[in-house]
Order: sequence, then C-alpha cells, then structure tokens
Amino acid sequence: MKQLTTAIAFLVFILSGCEDNSSDDSGFDWQMLHDHDHDNNTEIVTEIVTHDIDAEGASGFYYDLVKKEETNSSGSWHISFQMLPISAGQSTYMMPSLVLGEVYAAGYTEITFDEMDSSPETFMQDYFQDPTVIQYGGSSEVLSYDPQTHVVSVSNPDRVFVVYEPVGHTTYKVQFIEYVSGFISFKYSPF
Repeated sequence: MKQLTTAIAFLVFILSGCEDNSSDDSGFDWQMLHDHDHDNNTEIVTEIVTHDIDAEGASGFYYDLVKKEETNSSGSWHISFQMLPISAGQSTYMMPSLVLGEVYAAGYTEITFDEMDSSPETFMQDYFQDPTVIQYGGSSEVLSYDPQTHVVSVSNPDRVFVVYEPVGHTTYKVQFIEYVSGFISFKYSPF
C-alpha cells in the first residue's frame, strides 16, 4: 500500500509540473519570461524575448523592469523597442530602435554581464546625457542596420548597460543579446 501511495504522489508531482502556463487571461506570454538562479547564487536574471516589433501593424514593445512585465505605451515602462521613422534622402524608412523611458542609462564594454555585481562608481558621469544616442543611427545605437546585407543586429552584444530608475531608486544591469526578424532578446538583473 505504501508503494502505491508513493507512486500516486510521484505521478501527481510529475503531472503538475507539466501544466501549461504559457498565458493567462491578460494575454501575457509567460514563456517569454524566465527567471533563474544564476550559478546558484542569489542573483536573479530575467530573460526576455519580445514580440515581433517589425510585423505589419505590430505595436512597439514596452517593458517595466520593476514589475517584470510587458506593458503598453500609456503604462509605466523603462525600456522599449519601437519602429521609428528614419529619413534617408527623400525617403523615410521604419527602423527598429531601443527607446528609453524615464531612466538614466550608461553602457560598459570593459566588463561582462556576469562579472558586473554593482553599479560602476562612475555611473553618474557615464550616463547618456542624450538618451536618443542609443536609438538607430545614434553614436551608441543598440540596433544597427547593415545596408550591404540588409540585416539588423545588436551592436556589440557583449556591452552591458546599467539602468537606474529614479521612482523606486532601483538599478539594473541589462544586456541586449540578439535581434532576429523583429524579435529582440535581452536579459537583466537588479543590483
């Protein structure tokens, strides 16, 4: 009898672990959000894959770092990926760009995401005075376009950004990893 009870408990455990949690009534795709314990320490790294921001009629992707959730342009958001109009001669093209919300941000290339365990002491001197420099065509653009291959990619995917959000006084490290056909993947962790 004890073996039967153990077998039933094990079966219930296995079946409950296979439950589909891919979405809820809000329509949020929970499969794109993964928190994990990084290298068995206390750092929680959140990995995100956006929806296709380049699809016909698609809206931008707006993300609230504090709440760990996608929102919309009228909600509270810290980072966004949007299709912005870019003039080239007499033509205008829509190009994917990272857009910052009400945050301070700086980029660092001399340290990896895993190595960075606190905000650099120079952050207040390093942050982008003009946050549009990270948008397409800016001096620190995150997404770049190669006119020879017609491919958009992440500029320097090893670069780590520090983002300070002044409302809750929280600071995050963020790494933009890849851009593939309108989908952007990135990860972040609070300090």
